Amino acid sequence: MLLHGLLLIDPHVPPAPGWLRIAGGRIAEIGEGDPPRGESIDAGGGNPGAGAGVGVTICPGFIDAHIHLPQLGSIGCDGLDLMSWLEQVIYPVELIWANKSHAEAQANEAYGRLLAAGTLGFAGYLSSHAQSIAAATKAAHRLPLRAIVGQVLMDREGPGGLIGQAPARLSRSEKGRLDTSLNPRFAVACSDALLADTGRRLAEGYPFSFKQREAGDMGVNLFVQTHLAETREEVARVRELFPDDDHYAGVYDRHGLLGPHTLLAHCLHLSDAEWDLIAERGSVVVHCPSANTFLRSGLFDINAARRRGIRVALGSDVAAGCDLAMPRVARAMIEVAKLRRMTIDPGAHVPSPAEAWTMITRGNADALGFGDMGRIEMGASADLLVLRSPAEIDEHLIGRLIYCWREEWIAQRIVRGRVMAS
Repeated sequence: MLLHGLLLIDPHVPPAPGWLRIAGGRIAEIGEGDPPRGESIDAGGGNPGAGAGVGVTICPGFIDAHIHLPQLGSIGCDGLDLMSWLEQVIYPVELIWANKSHAEAQANEAYGRLLAAGTLGFAGYLSSHAQSIAAATKAAHRLPLRAIVGQVLMDREGPGGLIGQAPARLSRSEKGRLDTSLNPRFAVACSDALLADTGRRLAEGYPFSFKQREAGDMGVNLFVQTHLAETREEVARVRELFPDDDHYAGVYDRHGLLGPHTLLAHCLHLSDAEWDLIAERGSVVVHCPSANTFLRSGLFDINAARRRGIRVALGSDVAAGCDLAMPRVARAMIEVAKLRRMTIDPGAHVPSPAEAWTMITRGNADALGFGDMGRIEMGASADLLVLRSPAEIDEHLIGRLIYCWREEWIAQRIVRGRVMAS
């Protein structure tokens, strides 16, 4: 396959005319200007040239670092705080995943909607039911998005049909596109015994040997996904449930759950000691701006992470987040940072559009261990989007893409070198 158009390789500079050759699901060759003569062009056609809005733009597919697959039908149930929202909206829809056919249908729908939004890789949560892993695996076989998913682990403070479910066996899909992770929901829903068992399973690792991810040498790469300090009420409840721990992050750390492959969603109400601990353990903080404003949870302190060199990824957090489109999540991140600067911290860092675009492509890919994804370079996995370019191709292109994003701009979605029907 040969693609020809404007190559969006570095969002800090305008894309330039060029072409890609894809072979074996990877980018085998990259060239500038017009493609070799006599080649059959699969996308882009036209003359991308220097003229504004001519041809197409080829960019990496988006990566979502935090999403709940069972919750896609629950977007927009407003007016509740986190705990009430979980009890009244979320737990009821997750309970239905006990039905195998429903779980399979919902997983298929979730995968299809992610593809339509241009999200070609993600880290996500399933339901508490062990069979939810099988449902996701079946969906991934049909549509091989790159993903890390985990059965939700919880054994208290929830409905009987969700708590205490048997843990699924950890696995990896045969083509390496779907890994399972350990997903303790949050400390409120997890007893010491459950967290201890999760820590033991993490220490044991996968029941098979990694040959390194396709992305590169990541070593044993079992991920933990959980939530941390999303609301003040949640933090207070954790203090009641774990009175002997110094703080919320310390609960996870005591059980060996903080490490370089730990994804900590939200992190809105942390003490300095917790930020320092996360930095020491090398964990990833996943910022979910749309969800945080929807549930009125708080405004993320990106400066606290930046000062300590903590890796920050970006997640839609559907269904608290209202949008699957990662460019709009990136826009929400910028807007939250501006709001924090205006109301709380005049020195708050506001990410540029180029920074935000990097986060939803290469940055999130690296955070999830997808080291050959989210980028256009030789040898990278060919998980790409072909965009009908907006009107102006100049230094403000990325800002226009983020602030004016429309799914209709996606002309083609290429997953591991194959054009997929959305």
